Amino acid sequence: MIDKIMASPQRALITLLSAWMLAIIHQYLFYGKEIGVSYPIFVILFYVFMYLFARDRMRSFKFIDAFVAAVVLLLSLTFLLYDNELLYVLNFLVIPGVVILHMTYLMGRKQKQWWEIGLIGTAIDHLLPQAIRHWGTIAAIAVRAGGRGMGKSQKTVVFKVLIGLVASLPILIVVVALLSSADGVFDQYLAGFPEWLNQLAFTPGIPRIIWTVIAGVLLFGYAWGFVQPMQYEAEKRENAHWKNGASTVDKRDHTYIFSPVDPATEGQVTNKITPEPERTPVHREPFRLDPIIVGTMLIVINCVYVLFVLVQFSYLFGAGEGHLPVDLSYADYARSGFAELILVTGINFFILIVALQYTRSSGKAGSIVHQVLLLILVSCSAIMLYSAFMRLNLYEQAYGYTYIRFLVHAFMIFLALLLLIAGLRIRYTSIPLIRWYIVLALTAYVAVNYVGMDKRIAELNIERYHQTGNIDVTYLASLSADAVPLLRDFAQEEYPDLKREMLERQAYLDEDSSDRSWASYNVARHRAELEMSKLRTE
Repeated sequence: MIDKIMASPQRALITLLSAWMLAIIHQYLFYGKEIGVSYPIFVILFYVFMYLFARDRMRSFKFIDAFVAAVVLLLSLTFLLYDNELLYVLNFLVIPGVVILHMTYLMGRKQKQWWEIGLIGTAIDHLLPQAIRHWGTIAAIAVRAGGRGMGKSQKTVVFKVLIGLVASLPILIVVVALLSSADGVFDQYLAGFPEWLNQLAFTPGIPRIIWTVIAGVLLFGYAWGFVQPMQYEAEKRENAHWKNGASTVDKRDHTYIFSPVDPATEGQVTNKITPEPERTPVHREPFRLDPIIVGTMLIVINCVYVLFVLVQFSYLFGAGEGHLPVDLSYADYARSGFAELILVTGINFFILIVALQYTRSSGKAGSIVHQVLLLILVSCSAIMLYSAFMRLNLYEQAYGYTYIRFLVHAFMIFLALLLLIAGLRIRYTSIPLIRWYIVLALTAYVAVNYVGMDKRIAELNIERYHQTGNIDVTYLASLSADAVPLLRDFAQEEYPDLKREMLERQAYLDEDSSDRSWASYNVARHRAELEMSKLRTE
């Protein structure tokens, strides 16, 4: 069936109709509803849609594709399993970005490697110019589908009329505004239109129709931008030896090259391949820094870092045992220099990447010196990171655990793993540093989503209460539904004053879930509602 769609002369029309079907599902899942199980459902349907109608553009499936698809699926499932608003916002931004990059890697007109920075540019190219270009293709498909009895010249006329109508809209807006200012009577006649439009806008179904039409256009434009990507003038000049007006495929990057659009044939894909003459490869020496310059910079920076580390050792471990420097409280010690240490560690990562990836080889002796200098940099960075980690621990012991402090802890653990990989890369030069960093970053982000941040924060604050007798009940009650079962047990068994705060939350949850549909179902919210209902009856 899929092969028949690929070979069908009506492929573009079928893709457009399918895009609108997916848009109908999209508005049903998301219009006026909270995000829940709807999100993973739509992500799966979007992948199926892209596979069905752009499969011939896909490169061979590899492990990294399965890994990224798993990352996208796991992140989308957090909208079903968890209820953390901060991660909701982050995932709402991260998931589309990862999906767009994944689609570009699989089907992009330029076959970039998944670790190349150029993949981002190609993804933006497909998201905007390539997709927007095919908005006009929809009009061409409509003309072709609706004018089967027309001749070619009549179809061309209708197509040009549609283009003229669209092009006249900006001019019409300006002209109407000027005429309204010039004549008051004319302005009064026009004043009745907004009221009519407002009535139309509140007509049941109209907003959904508008939502569906726009979503369908966007989905089709994005998918068809992979099927029929536009070739830029510079690329056309580069390939001027190809036959004019033919549709060809570049075997190196699968880029289709099309002659001017004819509304009678728009939407058909021709897969003829014209043999390409052999090209003489141009060898370009990659940019590399001089090892003497880099080595000098590392020596100067390491001298400062070693001095700083020696000063740190004078009180670092003593503070960890409760012996703070003179005239410093927990808050002063924990806050002093924490942000600066994290920033310096980030700068060190930049230096490491540049030194490891973009420095010329300098012989065996030079390489040994280079490795020693980099190991000193990694060691000093690790000590700075440990110092910042310990300062944050002290601050949390004194003032409790929050979202921001938890995420900073997670970020520092992530930095420590990056340092470990950098240390291994210094010793084993065959390790692909950037690729390992990308995989680790995606894995770490998924782990943060699934570690149960709210529940963990509640556990740590309750543990601190057992040790110090101090607890911020208001903050505990503000945690998401993920922490409600644990907080209910704590309120029943140890801290009855928390029950009032929890009952206020019960009223909020009841009000918030009164009109919730199945598409908004969330496991954590459902479990929290059950726990709060029990608390209310006890």
